[in-house]
Amino acid sequence: MDAKRIEGSGKIELLSREELRLTGVKDVHSFNEEAVILETDLGLLTIGGEDLHIVKLNLEEGELEVKGLINSFVYNDESKLFSKGEGIFSKLFK
Repeated sequence: MDAKRIEGSGKIELLSREELRLTGVKDVHSFNEEAVILETDLGLLTIGGEDLHIVKLNLEEGELEVKGLINSFVYNDESKLFSKGEGIFSKLFK
């Protein structure tokens, strides 16, 4: 596996799998009680869980806080997710 250097800044703080605090957030693409998909300085981030709620969002400061049962958070390669003619959801749910 080739190491790839990602430029940008961001911080993830997970408290007891029930509260997730993030910095470096640029935009929220979609959210529901099972997933939050957002763009960060470090790439596209998908947060998976149960009963998820965004309790704080400040795009000017790049801050986001999510509460609920956090099962996963995964960074994705944006260039692969947004290829020609395909939307983000067709790639995520193949």
